[in-house]
Amino acid sequence: MTNNPIAPPRKKNKKTKSPSLSSIPDDVIVNVLARISKSHYRSLCLVSKNFNSLLSSPNIYFARSLIGNIEARLYVGLWLPNPSSYHSWFTLHFRQGQLSFKPVQFSLRPVRLSSSYSPDRLNSTTVAVHSEIYQIGGSNEDKRTRAVRVLDCRSHTWRRAPDMKVARKHARSYFLDEKIYVIGGCTETKEYLTSWGEVFDLKTQTWKPLPKPPSDDDVQLYKSVVCGGRLYAFTMNNNNKNYAYDPNEEKWVQEAGFVGLGRINGPWCVIGSAIFAERDRTFMWCDPRNGKWSVVYGLYHIYLERANNYITIQLVNHDGKLVIIWHQWNWRYKEYTSIWCAVISLEERLSPSSDLWGKVERCNVVLGSVHTSVKLSRCLSVSV
Repeated sequence: MTNNPIAPPRKKNKKTKSPSLSSIPDDVIVNVLARISKSHYRSLCLVSKNFNSLLSSPNIYFARSLIGNIEARLYVGLWLPNPSSYHSWFTLHFRQGQLSFKPVQFSLRPVRLSSSYSPDRLNSTTVAVHSEIYQIGGSNEDKRTRAVRVLDCRSHTWRRAPDMKVARKHARSYFLDEKIYVIGGCTETKEYLTSWGEVFDLKTQTWKPLPKPPSDDDVQLYKSVVCGGRLYAFTMNNNNKNYAYDPNEEKWVQEAGFVGLGRINGPWCVIGSAIFAERDRTFMWCDPRNGKWSVVYGLYHIYLERANNYITIQLVNHDGKLVIIWHQWNWRYKEYTSIWCAVISLEERLSPSSDLWGKVERCNVVLGSVHTSVKLSRCLSVSV
């Protein structure tokens, strides 16, 4: 008789649960997200509430700065006319082989601002400071204002900054060595001789007067530029006097050898130590040390795309690349225009004479069929 021992019952294998995102520490997720392009953040916010919270916190940008993952982002402001006059902000994006303007989605988190605050000051001046845009002065109900507001381009929120000492509109602003220089904006008042400009120190958060250059010329004849790590001001008359500001001595010094921009009437920008502008419907560059203008070669594609009915409205230094934005009118519907944008990388080629060549990376319409009352008033490159 054989024994048939009863086999022990088999143990059922327990299914192991796959780890979920909730089990991953936040600091690990932040470290991963910090290595991804910011252009994907809007889509990643939809993954979960935790992702949305992490991508909206300052920690993500602190992590990005630690690993050196900082991107240049171009912000564009369109002024929309009455009855609801306001600035609509866009960023320049590249998708599916085309440049496009993407509307900025502002955060709804509460910000302590006065009831009369409006970030859409008409005739204000704007300047990019690292990852922020400072909006300075302007007019509020036809009155000049001293107000300063700051747009944080990481969280897309507004905050207040210390007001200027003098109310200004149509001023010009420049950023150099952790200081903001504001020039003009009160020339129609008796204050312009003593309040020609102001300097805002980011470290101390205080404003100080900026003296007028020692010249007998009318203050309205000055142009200014930051070039080669210095702030220059120069007149546009036959004297062609040029001044450089010495922040240590807090005074202007007449500068020999720097040739001004008196002959430039349209938009222009500085890239490196060169000045770029459009002259005689051709894009050119200038060495300000000798005032010699030369053609930027390789831009035939842009000239081919442009019709005769155009006007260049912005030239911008975008992370070392030249961005050109222009209006192009519709001959059939003259009340409407299209806005074009071109992104150009630059290369210096050594030859008997040093030539500058541009490579057109992208060139297309970014806004089509826009009413002529809509104005592109701001264009700034910000690091985020």
